Amino acid sequence: MIGSSTKAIPDSQSFLFTLVNPSGNEPVKMAPKPGASILCNSNLGPTLGTTQYYDLLVWSVSSTNDSVSSHFDLGHGFVCPESINKNSYFTGRNPFEISEMEVFKVNL
Repeated sequence: MIGSSTKAIPDSQSFLFTLVNPSGNEPVKMAPKPGASILCNSNLGPTLGTTQYYDLLVWSVSSTNDSVSSHFDLGHGFVCPESINKNSYFTGRNPFEISEMEVFKVNL
């Protein structure tokens, strides 16, 4: 559940994708559902989902080892492939640590 201090910015053009995943599936692009949003909170990293729930939540930057933790709960703001584990599809486990992440913004 998203906290009250989080601002949701609707974004019907956003998407999630995986090129490589532990399940061995082909690359997948997950299109947004109606209500998909980019969630803004000064205590979080990139977060995507809806105004109520996240699909991808990035948090916990540790100053001691530069560790970044994240959590998936796919299917709220983005269309998931059938028969996947929505909590571990991208990484094989949940929560997970991020060693590299790219976030892009495209101005149309």
